[in-house]
Amino acid sequence: MRRRTIKRKRRSNRIQSKRNVSKKKGISKKSNVSFCMISYKGNADFAKLTQRVLKKEWGYSCKIYWGYKIDKDKYKNNNVLFEGVKDKMLPAMVKHNGPVYYIEDDIRFTEDPLKIPRKDVVWSVYRRGSLNNKPPHDVVTGSQAIYFSKRAVKALQKHMNERKRGIHIDSYFSEFIRDHPRFTFQQMKSRIVPPLKTGLGYEELHPSLIDPNRSWKLPQKK
Repeated sequence: MRRRTIKRKRRSNRIQSKRNVSKKKGISKKSNVSFCMISYKGNADFAKLTQRVLKKEWGYSCKIYWGYKIDKDKYKNNNVLFEGVKDKMLPAMVKHNGPVYYIEDDIRFTEDPLKIPRKDVVWSVYRRGSLNNKPPHDVVTGSQAIYFSKRAVKALQKHMNERKRGIHIDSYFSEFIRDHPRFTFQQMKSRIVPPLKTGLGYEELHPSLIDPNRSWKLPQKK
């Protein structure tokens, strides 16, 4: 009887230890994460719908930052998001003084966005691509949702302000991660069955000025 009791104690301790490790590795729902959405006034209705969906389905509030509209002069489809994030969102991200979840106005999560590992940068929703590919293909396409730690946000401010020319925002974020190899990084894979090819969510159907020729539909499952 005594041996069984000892075994049970040891087994209970191992289980508790695993639980503690799991808690340390993940992002706590109570952590000071600020959800920040980039959009523009012409897409206000859709952005506010995305804001409500995020709150209703996952319980997370987010603030919308109104960027720029494509004018084919100063703001083109290849730089409009970059300039909007740098001018309208980045100062607030830094002022928050904590981790930030960058999201775009078409995001729909299929899994809890904070059920992610504790890393400096977590690219949770995208279209395709990988930073592990050989150059010049070491780029992630689609920046629907990306988590940045507090120190990553500070580095992002410096890096973004030093860049002389705006580029596609997903290409820029890929560049930022490549330029900071000391930062821990993970590109999420879907955990649902069958899994999505786009991580923890997808882009909701809507008209796009940046990519008008894209086939806006739910991504195919593996």
